[in-house]
Amino acid sequence: MSTDAILISSFTFATMQINRHLALFVLLFGTVGNLLNIWVLSERSLSHNPCSTYLWWSSLSSVIFIWSGILTRVLQGYSFNWPNENQPLCKIRLFILIVCFSVSAWSLVGASIDRYLRSSVIVKFRNLSTVQTARQLLIIIITVSVLIFLEVFYCYNASVPNVPVACYSQSLSCRLYNDWMLILICTVIPSFFMAVFGSLTVRNIRTRIVQPAAHVELPHNTTYQNLRLRLNDRNISHMLLIQVSFKFLLCVEQSIFIVF
Repeated sequence: MSTDAILISSFTFATMQINRHLALFVLLFGTVGNLLNIWVLSERSLSHNPCSTYLWWSSLSSVIFIWSGILTRVLQGYSFNWPNENQPLCKIRLFILIVCFSVSAWSLVGASIDRYLRSSVIVKFRNLSTVQTARQLLIIIITVSVLIFLEVFYCYNASVPNVPVACYSQSLSCRLYNDWMLILICTVIPSFFMAVFGSLTVRNIRTRIVQPAAHVELPHNTTYQNLRLRLNDRNISHMLLIQVSFKFLLCVEQSIFIVF
């Protein structure tokens, strides 16, 4: 056996082992983590917090994204490639995968905008931080994502020859469109908005620390409720910061992979 044949055989074996074990670990770890997020964010005390609404939808979209994307990798590790070779399933799976990726990213953008509005010293901005506003923006996010990526049903085909995976774009123009839409809509633009509104939120918080509100005596019950709301806001902000950081790192890696 030639050196090239041995190298190809070793690479194929290593890829199969990664798909079997590492992809399975990511599938289980990601599912458990996001389901815990959904469980925590479904608590009654957070039901009136608009940021928790965004994070809830981001976690739900991430669960669907993980199962529609990584599950096929696990199956490939056991030489089971039927999802990529079946035409309807190929198109439906890719459409759900990409839309959920977009919704997950833009839900975090919505959460970042909500943190900015909620921390603003302008009352008009703070009044925009409501669950109703969050639901309306989420409807827009889902609708726009669906419309942008409807082309998946035209561009993608099953059993495409000479490509990295069997379920792939059928032409160069489709590949360029899909790749750049994924980079821009799901990575670059959301990351830009998250960075901008994150910086604005930090500036708002610093402004409120430098110029604190006048002290007003409040009833004990009101003080306790306000303290609890502030603690919930702080915990939600920490959760948002962690999710945005992980999302940014994963999106950068995904963009580099698509470009090269």
